[in-house]
Amino acid sequence: MAFQKKKELKFEDTVYENEIKTVQMYPEGGSIQNSLSPAIAELGQTTKLILEFDDLRNDADYYFVQFIHCNADWTPSDLRPNMYLNSFNEFEIEDFEFSSESKTNYVHYKYRLPTFQSTGNYMLVVYRDRNKEDLVLSKRFRVYQNEVGVGGNISRSSAVGDRLTHQRVEVTMSYGNLNSIDPRQDFKVVVRQNQRPDMLLLLKPTFIDENSKVIRYQNLGSENDFSGGNEFRFFDLSTVNFKGRNITDAGFKDNKPFAQLGMDVMRNDGYFQNLDLNGQYYIRDLEGGGAFAITSEYVTTTFSLKTEKRLTDIYLLGAFNNWKRDAQSKLKWNAQREAYETDYLLKQGWYDYSYWSADPMAPNEFEQSFFETENLYEIYVYFKPIGGRGDILVGYSRIDYNRRR
Repeated sequence: MAFQKKKELKFEDTVYENEIKTVQMYPEGGSIQNSLSPAIAELGQTTKLILEFDDLRNDADYYFVQFIHCNADWTPSDLRPNMYLNSFNEFEIEDFEFSSESKTNYVHYKYRLPTFQSTGNYMLVVYRDRNKEDLVLSKRFRVYQNEVGVGGNISRSSAVGDRLTHQRVEVTMSYGNLNSIDPRQDFKVVVRQNQRPDMLLLLKPTFIDENSKVIRYQNLGSENDFSGGNEFRFFDLSTVNFKGRNITDAGFKDNKPFAQLGMDVMRNDGYFQNLDLNGQYYIRDLEGGGAFAITSEYVTTTFSLKTEKRLTDIYLLGAFNNWKRDAQSKLKWNAQREAYETDYLLKQGWYDYSYWSADPMAPNEFEQSFFETENLYEIYVYFKPIGGRGDILVGYSRIDYNRRR
């Protein structure tokens, strides 16, 4: 029997096996907009979160789910499962279908999350055959209840050198319904851009009125600034029978579908407005008759970036790879084409992506950054009550900045 490396649980969006693909979690609903929405649910509401993923093996497996309550920083809280679930903390995934018509065989799994009794950050963990060490995937999500009033505003950076490139966040929060002895320590306000785990800010309060129970987070420096970034690059992989948008070649090799994206180049320093998905993706198969989840092909997709060879690494980032700068997302130099390249096995659909440089002085050198860029901002307000065992999520708000839809 071959030695298997022990899987170590990571408290982040992680896939522990190469055969597991296209992990999505979103509020239930049949629209594309649902599948693009953040994985957050309101406590006590009937709308639940949905988990979907594919297993590229031919046979169905016995997968189970457990949930871990986490603090604002995604460390495990001291809440016991019976404090946030009204049933035993192990659920079997019973809804699965085998792929149909696709060249690659896979099993599609779908799971509707249960009702929770407490707000906060949660980690969903999928494992095999009731063996909690045989990890399959882990996925973050949140449950909230608005017990505070929270409002936000996006404006230009107050730093003169960043006014054309950065977006500044201001938050005002009123906590009249909560009892806080030390509001500076009891509350944590986190802002996230475009659902990205690598684009988070923990804001520091700049004004506290304990009589009115109002806290403001309006730092006049650059501490509340996000790089505006640029509108994402995109491509349409909805068909393999002809070339979709931004795809220069597509078809079949050895009876397996492939797609070659157009040669990307460094974007110029002028802002160009276009509609994007803020880095997200959705599954679609134009020939599949509507059952996209099981008819969509898995396509070997090649990304290419034309630039001179450089000393710093370049990464391909998007929701499809959990924004991770890892071995697969790092582009490799192709001397023959004088370009950087990488391949991804992607399910048919519409995808956003971008390039990121490991040069700390110019991470956005290939994309540029603009104040005018459309971005989604989410504001999370966490609270540690007196004697509480963990941070709960008492406020949630979102700002669709420069929205054009």
